[in-house]
Amino acid sequence: VRAVALHAGAVRILINQDDGAKGQNRPKGTCMSMNMMTSQDVDAIASHIKAHGGTLLSEPADMPWGMRVFRVADPDGWVFVVSKRLG
Repeated sequence: VRAVALHAGAVRILINQDDGAKGQNRPKGTCMSMNMMTSQDVDAIASHIKAHGGTLLSEPADMPWGMRVFRVADPDGWVFVVSKRLG
């Protein structure tokens, strides 16, 4: 198993397995990410984060699997993927 998705109403939590390519003894938050799918404007969310001093790990971009996605880390290093279905 490489990932698991949990659904509850309109909420979907996706947990992906790290492949270990960057090493096994990394600090917390670097070996996983939490994906949050939204119906909101992903670019507006990313702009809001940057306007309030946050730094994105990746800018919003369309992915081949039909999602618009960006990545951000919180101050503790936990990585969040924010995504919206295209179309």
